[in-house]
Amino acid sequence: MPIFPTNLDNVGDQGFAMRALTSSLLANAETRVVHRQESGRLSATSAALGLPGTEQSLIPTLGTGQGPWRIKHRSFVVQHQMHPAELELFDTTGRMTGAR
Repeated sequence: MPIFPTNLDNVGDQGFAMRALTSSLLANAETRVVHRQESGRLSATSAALGLPGTEQSLIPTLGTGQGPWRIKHRSFVVQHQMHPAELELFDTTGRMTGAR
């Protein structure tokens, strides 16, 4: 289940049990997948996930469908590949630009 670190602020005020529970889910996740971020959100995401400087600087340079995957203590840059039928269903960029 995806958890967006910037959405943790919507779970409850600091110090409340639900916010602590949500934060612990993120802290205990052994697999973390990060995709392209708006520059304004990258620092909050990096802080919440404890991303090392190398990953922080890498994220803005990645292309569509690329992202660092952290599995336990190892990181990999992964290129997501889709079958043409999947691309047709999930090509939101094409829909926004009218290219389809």
